[in-house]
Amino acid sequence: MAGSDTAVIRLSDLEHGQEALCFASLVKKEKGIDKHGNPFVKCHFRDKRRIVVAPFWSSNALLADVEAWAEGVAYRLRVKGNWNVKYGFQIEVLEIRPANDDDVADGYDFFDLVETSCFEVDRLYRSIHNHIDRCIDDPCLRRLVVGLLEEHVDLFKKMPAAQNFHHSYTAGLLEHVWSMTRVASWLADHYANYYQELNPPLNKGVIVAAAILHDIGKLRELDYHPVEAKYTKEGQLIGHVLIGRDIVREAARKIDGFPEETLLLLEHAILSHHGKREFGAPIVPLTLEALLVSFVDDLDAKMNIAARQRITSVTDGEFTDKIFALDNRRFYKGIPREVPGDDVAPEMA
Repeated sequence: MAGSDTAVIRLSDLEHGQEALCFASLVKKEKGIDKHGNPFVKCHFRDKRRIVVAPFWSSNALLADVEAWAEGVAYRLRVKGNWNVKYGFQIEVLEIRPANDDDVADGYDFFDLVETSCFEVDRLYRSIHNHIDRCIDDPCLRRLVVGLLEEHVDLFKKMPAAQNFHHSYTAGLLEHVWSMTRVASWLADHYANYYQELNPPLNKGVIVAAAILHDIGKLRELDYHPVEAKYTKEGQLIGHVLIGRDIVREAARKIDGFPEETLLLLEHAILSHHGKREFGAPIVPLTLEALLVSFVDDLDAKMNIAARQRITSVTDGEFTDKIFALDNRRFYKGIPREVPGDDVAPEMA
């Protein structure tokens, strides 16, 4: 497709009969057999605003290539829009290849192709690193956290925080960790000043490290997918809590002189961050640091669920639909206020 004069537009802006270059994420492939006994595949492509089907019938020269295309991967496509009375708007794929860094000059941005955090991903990531610099004094602990983030940076920026519970969208894990880190660091300062007689004092470094790493096991518990993450075999049989503890322990053992007490406190905070055994915690919080992290995790997850329901609710009444994850409660929407004309960038600190 290099050198093509075809315009690059958003998939969601494509119109009937229009031919254009688009970037899109492949979210699903459906195989079938037509009424003549011939195989076909329907590929579902999306950007942030639209999902469209591209059918590949037995006569399509690209049908043989579909098997190699991976769900969750971004592609650069030359397509033609087609409105079908029976099937609605579809696209005909004329050329296709995986998108790459060279396509950024043409407007390629993976995070514009999926349902994703409303926050800019790199700003969230930088904010987390700023908290590491400000809050974690122990050089071994800082090295551990930075090393694990850098090792898994690409997946960490894409992974949802859950399959369908809270922050269940691309970059949801990053957003959840960023939010938790801000709240946990503030509470660590508050309670350290509140209970100055604590000896040893409240360990802010462990609290912030645990807020950042508590869900690191989800990078192996789930397979990333732009619509709904899938559980891996390891995720089903072991779960992210124990996987995360193992990832942290293995990384810490590669750092000479890593303090055993610090590692123990961090491991315990990760193992107990679900708060209760009935919520999947192998052990309940038995340190102040772990207690704080578990409450912040629970708060951030539930606020995300309730707030997103408020934002997206289309019910006619004053209350949202029932929210299963919050005991089937229906939340009051309140009285809407006038929205300012200019968008205000969210605070990342």
